[in-house]
Amino acid sequence: MNELMLAIKKALSTTAGSGGDFLPIPLAIDFINLVREKTFGRQIFRVMTMPNKIFDFPKILSGPKVYYESTEGTEAVETSITTGTIRMIARKFIAQLKSSMELFEDANNDFDAIIREHFAAGMAEAEEETILIGDRSHTATALTEAASTDANWYTKDHRLAWNGLLTLGGDIVGTLSVGNRAANRVDASGASMSTQIARQIIYNLGKYARRYSDIVFIVNPWSANQLLDDSKLVTMEKYGPNATIITGEFGKLYNKITVLSSDFCTDGYGVATHRSNVIIGDRRLIKLKNEELISSDSKRFVISQRADVAVEYQDAICQVFSLDQPSSWS
Repeated sequence: MNELMLAIKKALSTTAGSGGDFLPIPLAIDFINLVREKTFGRQIFRVMTMPNKIFDFPKILSGPKVYYESTEGTEAVETSITTGTIRMIARKFIAQLKSSMELFEDANNDFDAIIREHFAAGMAEAEEETILIGDRSHTATALTEAASTDANWYTKDHRLAWNGLLTLGGDIVGTLSVGNRAANRVDASGASMSTQIARQIIYNLGKYARRYSDIVFIVNPWSANQLLDDSKLVTMEKYGPNATIITGEFGKLYNKITVLSSDFCTDGYGVATHRSNVIIGDRRLIKLKNEELISSDSKRFVISQRADVAVEYQDAICQVFSLDQPSSWS
């Protein structure tokens, strides 16, 4: 860790009025690992490198069909494999931080380390929130963040980068992806989260839920709290010393289905998918630059990355809605 900190300090070093160096590749990977530790997305879903800004990722639409043949020596019925593509487009996440030089000079702590953690946490939160509730089609005409509302987002809101799982899971008529629709949603009708609702989700996922260990179920914190009372949930203290715990994970249903809680999952909602269904594409690893601003005697830091998130099969996503929500006195 000390070597990493020294490398970061070196990468941040600059002469007055000029930009700092790009993060070298090994250091950028270390920074991605910091982001990974703070969010479930990069821990549980597929991560790949995008060779171009626009990358068409191939997928199989249909495979060979199996028939019964009663007559010996008869030629088999000919079938074929059909394929399609998932188009991924790298989109930029960027953050800027400006601080006075006095803050660096007078700080008792390693301020470079604080900035690194700050940026990593911010990037992780942005990724996780967009993976869940991102909406490319959301109304976004507010010119400032202060003027934005739930119905009208800021024009630079990070949630506009990708369509999130809750958004895709609610698209059961296939309007967001032509020829592809999400699994039928589960209406909880105001009930508390329970394994009964989880079983309906598994049923609606059909062939994608044949192996329970492949399923990831993400719920809002209130529903997660309710599920802790269910005897069929195996909590983390019973996993054993060699278990791998994902950020946000608080238990497994039937000792197989990974259950995660996220602050960014909307109250009253949850979503399940196959863990191989979601693809995180990295076009450019995290880049960190800084410059000294002579006129204001301050230092500016900018961090950015280019990435995309897509799903291979939209019908491998199932949303649950109308779950019980916390009251004002909860």
